[in-house]
Amino acid sequence: MAIHKKIKERQSEVQKSGDAWEIFVMDFVNKKLKENSSDIRIIRGKEVQKNSAIWEKLAIPVGNNEKIWGDVDLIALKNEEPIAVISCKTSLHGRLSETLFYAVVLKDMIEDLKVAFATSDKGRQQKAEVFSSEWGSEEKPTKDRLLAEKYLDGVYIYNKNTNLGGKIKTLEELPKDLEAWSKKAIIS
Repeated sequence: MAIHKKIKERQSEVQKSGDAWEIFVMDFVNKKLKENSSDIRIIRGKEVQKNSAIWEKLAIPVGNNEKIWGDVDLIALKNEEPIAVISCKTSLHGRLSETLFYAVVLKDMIEDLKVAFATSDKGRQQKAEVFSSEWGSEEKPTKDRLLAEKYLDGVYIYNKNTNLGGKIKTLEELPKDLEAWSKKAIIS
């Protein structure tokens, strides 16, 4: 029973940390968008009402007239239309594959939809005193970096120790990219 209790406590801790990160990203991006007088806004996916217009656009058909809600942590909306989905994770630990799967499916459903990943990059702490990014570098990319570069529109990191480059950017760059994506979606 002690092991079961520790597992539940750990899951609760991870859930709280994930929710806090998601809210941080949403508030951070919304603040930057507002400062730039943008008409884009970020909402939490868990706040979208089932069968609403947004839910119907982003829910994935799985057969028998059933739909599921995937890895939709945050949604960037312009004129109530989704222009991007942002998956928020504090670290990878196998979670990137879920985001990659939903990115492929969602982009297949909605042609101009962008899928981004926001993380704090807690790193791979093999040695407590040495930070080792989960993303490697452009010269020595990790498998996760290679997959993200291929299937995502951007990875936004809130850690000054992460090697940036390509689609691996700072969280500060996400609002600017959302603006650029929204203009391209309108032109298309």
